[in-house]
Amino acid sequence: MKKWLAATLGAGALSFNLAASASEISDIVNTCSTCGSNIPQVIRARQMVFGLENVDATTGVVAPEKVLFSWLTNASFAASVQGHVILLDTYVTRLEVAPGRTPFVIADLVNLKPEAILIGHGHFDHADNAAYIAAHTGAPIFASTETCDAMQTDLARLKADPLVSANAATKIPSNAAIKCVPVTSSGSTPAAEVVRVPVFDQVACVVAFRHMHSVAVPPDSTFLPTPVQIIVDPRDAALFPAGTPLTPARTGTPKPGQMDLTTAQGAGAVISIWYHFVMRGGNNLTFAWHNTAGALKEGCGADKCWGPAVGQNIVHVLQSLPPTDIELGTASSGNFTNNGLRDLIMYQQAVKPKVYIPNHLTSGTATREASSLSVYVGYLQQLENMENPAAGWPGFPSAQWPDVRWLVDPTDYLRPMEFRNTDAAWKNPAKAAVIQNFCG
Repeated sequence: MKKWLAATLGAGALSFNLAASASEISDIVNTCSTCGSNIPQVIRARQMVFGLENVDATTGVVAPEKVLFSWLTNASFAASVQGHVILLDTYVTRLEVAPGRTPFVIADLVNLKPEAILIGHGHFDHADNAAYIAAHTGAPIFASTETCDAMQTDLARLKADPLVSANAATKIPSNAAIKCVPVTSSGSTPAAEVVRVPVFDQVACVVAFRHMHSVAVPPDSTFLPTPVQIIVDPRDAALFPAGTPLTPARTGTPKPGQMDLTTAQGAGAVISIWYHFVMRGGNNLTFAWHNTAGALKEGCGADKCWGPAVGQNIVHVLQSLPPTDIELGTASSGNFTNNGLRDLIMYQQAVKPKVYIPNHLTSGTATREASSLSVYVGYLQQLENMENPAAGWPGFPSAQWPDVRWLVDPTDYLRPMEFRNTDAAWKNPAKAAVIQNFCG
């Protein structure tokens, strides 16, 4: 793996040894200029996802003055960063052959013509569909080394799958390739490497590092767990009857339009990457995206317990990042039964976001479709439970809690959230020196 930045952790702030100067970091993106000029299906897909008001009806260009996030279910978002379209995860909850409870189909994600795909970790409910979209669009994938290996396995299977090749619109050409860019080295310790991700570097500096996947650890007596029952809205099945799933059943004859776009997962299933974006110019709007939260206090992830020192090192890296304005972060945890949403709050204690937009609300250990509101209650109660200091861990005073922009499925699918780099809310004199350290 080429390291664009290698992190060196000392007693003070995070510092970097540059493998290349900032001017030598070149973007690895889908290189089409507008990715949609005069192509009706691309314009339609982008207007569906980002809103009619944000997409030029003639060229398909997305509003270059805005940062937009549109929820695609679970932890997946389509984002437009000053006109550059990317996908953050590619899994879609209950993806069907025709629009249904989820109001779009896989062709719509292909027609978005993303410039890049970022995968948080390689589980199916994050990385399904990634290889298919990348093969049809040329968008490079950024993921762990191990998930990149799974993407190549997925591509080979898709090329040989008769259900995919039966339709000219879905068939993957025999010469199609996937460019998957490894983020951190294989087998590396979480937070030991902090790298620059070379994607539209002229408008945003993107920093990434490995952290930890959620995991159940013994109950923590210093923090009360969230005393909330996860309740699925009993009306949901009647309101949104199931259609034909995109993925065919394991047995029986596939129905028209069905294809298997699931990922092999592999060793990268739980290897989790944190992505941090710093906008160039303006007020340097920053946003973080992560789709899981490990047990920082114990230093444990789903694949290994490294110990408290590694967990504290992740906290140190999180605290050393340019101040986080917006966090698109998990609201689900494999630690829910034993410790509620403690781990998510500990991540937020470290980065102190101004705005919190939840994800991982439609699949997970406890979260399900139509359970978002009970998770919201749990999140608020967990904040209250952790407001005051406890043994070995600081409190999280209410004055530091983020502005919460909760999402409820399915009404918030494809409802674009708009931000501008020029808004005064993101102005912070403390950003400059930290951004220089990370972004040059």
